[in-house]
Amino acid sequence: MVGAAGPFGLGAPELLIILVVVLLLFGATRLADIGGGLGRGIKEFRKNIRDEEQEEAAHPPAAPAATSAATAERLVDTPQAVSALKCPNCGGLNAMGARYCSNCGASIATPVS
Repeated sequence: MVGAAGPFGLGAPELLIILVVVLLLFGATRLADIGGGLGRGIKEFRKNIRDEEQEEAAHPPAAPAATSAATAERLVDTPQAVSALKCPNCGGLNAMGARYCSNCGASIATPVS
């Protein structure tokens, strides 16, 4: 048995040599400062992620505004240019020029007006 290999195939003697070289280069106090700064950075990152999740939960997206019957009728009667393609398979709307549905992957051939 050769011995247990650590990360990157390095054994205990190699890791010890690397630790000594790092201590000589940076010094014990500087190394402690680097570790503390790294820990504070990770803590702040996690706090920001938690805050964003709580903010999203507290403020759900707003519902679309209701349209009046007159506005809806005007929208139906007004001819408009084709701006989307409707999937014949699932009915999903896709960007103009799309060859395949972004929802189900079926071939698209029917324009929606």
